[in-house]
Amino acid sequence: MPFARLERIFHWLRTPKTKTNAAQLPDDVRTILQKRRHRPAKTQGVSPLASLYRMYEYIVLDYNIGLRSEIEWFYNHSDWAVSAIPDPKDSNAERYAILAVLPRYLAYAFNNLAERGLPRDAPSIITNEELDELQKQPKVLEKLPSWLDSVPKLDILLDIPDSEGQSADEATRSEWFFEKNINVHEPHVLFV
Repeated sequence: MPFARLERIFHWLRTPKTKTNAAQLPDDVRTILQKRRHRPAKTQGVSPLASLYRMYEYIVLDYNIGLRSEIEWFYNHSDWAVSAIPDPKDSNAERYAILAVLPRYLAYAFNNLAERGLPRDAPSIITNEELDELQKQPKVLEKLPSWLDSVPKLDILLDIPDSEGQSADEATRSEWFFEKNINVHEPHVLFV
């Protein structure tokens, strides 16, 4: 079991099982960038919104292992539909814009697996025969939450450099984030 996954499990075990509220919101982008280091996210709680906020932190930290572990953790909660992620209505425009892009990556990653015949409720270890059976089932694709398009594009470009201080260029930036006027490297979200 990879260290990051064990770290997530221990973090989850120590975390009170409450929903995220305004008092628990993570720091803004600039504060995170000033003290950037790879670390577990500060956001606590077991809910789709708490998970989304942890992904936000990992995007700003450029902590890809944390991001992918969180995406996989969300994926394994098959009762958490991407379309049902509630609107966080975050008062911080930069954080809200980032949060509005993340469900696109969840749907992309999850639908990639669904198209290959791996539904979200599939066991983590399967035989070739079980895979053949799963691939015969109807494919259930994730849809996006309705609130995403209502989140405004940022007025001023937000540049989130990678952990080495390098800004994304046209070849490496995320187009989905760039639509919200955020310049960040394309995150690696596919797994399995």
